[in-house]
Amino acid sequence: MLSTIVTTHIIFAYLSLFLLVTRGAMQLAGKDWRAVKLLKILPHLSDTILLATGLFFLFSFGFSWWKIAKLACFVGYAFCAAKFFGKKVTNPKPVFFVGGVLLLLGAMFLGYSR
Repeated sequence: MLSTIVTTHIIFAYLSLFLLVTRGAMQLAGKDWRAVKLLKILPHLSDTILLATGLFFLFSFGFSWWKIAKLACFVGYAFCAAKFFGKKVTNPKPVFFVGGVLLLLGAMFLGYSR
């Protein structure tokens, strides 16, 4: 069961990264990614599963500095994504997109390096 949760966590981390880059590239190119229903729903589902499996490890195996740092990176990624992709955002700032990508990659790096 534990290996299934680890595998699920890794798959959804890469899926979240792929969806972030896809939507970001479309937004920066001026394309309406919101017209693609899958791109509106799947990132929320992916991030929810990613967070749930991550919290499972955090609470099941104890708090350590790298798990807390990984969670902080994930929260930062979610904040940056909300600031870049928000419906009310009229002029998205690419710094939030780059920040979101770097924070998600940082969380992934922390997971792989431990």
